[in-house]
Amino acid sequence: MIIEYPTCALVVLCGPSGAGKSTFAARHFAPTQILSSDACRAMVSDDAAAQHVNEDAFSLLHHWLDLRLKNRRFTVVDSTALKPGARAGLTGAAQRHHVPCYALLLDVPLDECLRRDARRPDRKVGEAVIRRHHATFENAKREIAKDPAFAGHHVLSMQDMETAQITQGTAASKAGTFDIIGDVHGCWTELCSLWEALGYSWGAGGLPRHPEGRIPVFVGDLADRGPNSVAVLQTVTRMVAAGAALFVPGNHDDKLFRLLKGHNVQRTHGLDATENQLNALPAEARARLRDDILTYLSTAPTHLILGDGRLVVAHAGIRADLIGQTGGRVREFTLYGDVRGFEPGTNKPIRHDWASEYGGAALIAYGHTPQPELRWVNNTVNLDGGCVFGGFLAALRYPEREFVTVPALAQYAQPM
Repeated sequence: MIIEYPTCALVVLCGPSGAGKSTFAARHFAPTQILSSDACRAMVSDDAAAQHVNEDAFSLLHHWLDLRLKNRRFTVVDSTALKPGARAGLTGAAQRHHVPCYALLLDVPLDECLRRDARRPDRKVGEAVIRRHHATFENAKREIAKDPAFAGHHVLSMQDMETAQITQGTAASKAGTFDIIGDVHGCWTELCSLWEALGYSWGAGGLPRHPEGRIPVFVGDLADRGPNSVAVLQTVTRMVAAGAALFVPGNHDDKLFRLLKGHNVQRTHGLDATENQLNALPAEARARLRDDILTYLSTAPTHLILGDGRLVVAHAGIRADLIGQTGGRVREFTLYGDVRGFEPGTNKPIRHDWASEYGGAALIAYGHTPQPELRWVNNTVNLDGGCVFGGFLAALRYPEREFVTVPALAQYAQPM
């Protein structure tokens, strides 16, 4: 069994005492990723078995959990999680921070749980407690399967626990063949045509997939100005969540994220159209899409390093010395390009032509600035064909370095 989790997620271990949750967690996750109720009891009382400090211990656990999810850290909670109230506190934290929550249930027979408890060298939970836990676990399995707060759940048998493989992040990033797609800006029909031209078809789960396992990589600016930003956002978020696509944020995406988080932003440059399209959705669908965008898109890295370092994708490009770095300077460059001031009167950004000076070994694929034609400049290529302005939507097939384009069906917006 192979279980794949997103890069940022909360995994709740659930099972009776003696099921081996702590052993399983230590085998599959980094120590810093695991929040244990036993460890929290020890932290507040020097005794991992001190039940009388449970209130303080779980207060500490939830405080740590909030801080980790706030910082978009993959987190595993190792507690029994047998009761709905205990699980609700965990799923509620995930929802507050727009992080998907998964349940991992360890289904170990009662007699084995009792044997393991009897073999403990130090503290023993006791037969009565384990029998009570095991009975509660049977209810928990049914409740979790129907709980919409969980993005997914797995029930592992003892054999599964020995053979299961767990990965964090998506298998997409390991693939070697990519189709890098330029700025879509809500041009849904053209995106569907581009997928068809690239050889994709609509497969399992209602998502476009390539028969050879190629992975679409979006250079950002999915929404704004175009006629159907909602369809683009819905499909791309589902693809990213399923590990069927990769994404780096553009400046339009970043502004949308801030809007969805409740920040005060100006509804300009097409964001007003996107907001209207989102508001036209039924309330439940709108809330679900908002959570998906903030979970799967807003947490994306500033740039992607693919193909063993031979390919880098960034919305507005990236200098060779910034590749692999993080921080505000990298974020500003990848969102807006090499901006060196603003024009008097118009306040338009003055962008330095960084690509003309690029001398790195990695191919840089980017977008951001519409171009009338696709051309190579020092092992870089701008894939923004200005589709929303009546141009074309483009993709770069990698490693073939072939362009595939489809023309815009209309001019949906005026160039700024």
